[in-house]
Amino acid sequence: MGHARHFVRLFGLVAIVVIAFLGARAQVVPKDFGTQGPFRASAIPEAAKREPRHLGSEACSDCHAKINDAWAKGKHHTPQCENCHGPGLLHVKVMSEDSVDAYPDQIKKNPKALRVTSGIQECEWCHLKTFERPSTLKSIKNVERHIIETGGKYTAASKCTDCHNPHTTVVK
Repeated sequence: MGHARHFVRLFGLVAIVVIAFLGARAQVVPKDFGTQGPFRASAIPEAAKREPRHLGSEACSDCHAKINDAWAKGKHHTPQCENCHGPGLLHVKVMSEDSVDAYPDQIKKNPKALRVTSGIQECEWCHLKTFERPSTLKSIKNVERHIIETGGKYTAASKCTDCHNPHTTVVK
């Protein structure tokens, strides 16, 4: 019968931990969490009040018509401009000389408030061969090997954009 006391103590300890967890969870989890899905219901109107940071490629075409026309006809017409260049809102505000002080984004410190592109990293996001990428997507296993196999000379400064126009995918 001595073992029964150990089980009683163990179950008592587990019960205390469970009660403590449920009490802490009740204090931390917002009351409207889970009422309309696995999120806070009040998050919907909060998000609706915010100014959208991603504007879409159509907004870019207003000022960049020539690039947009080439992009729309090229193989890269599926990814939006902001996939490589970053959110367009701050770019539009900086170029129109509106204040961006209220925005916490670090991208506003970059020239023209766009993501600084390397000419290689942005391409690798989609084209570097990994197991989860669809086989229909043109991909490479290694940038250095790709440049050498296509007759180029690889250096540490080599970029995809040295040979490929990223907006049209035409080889230069």
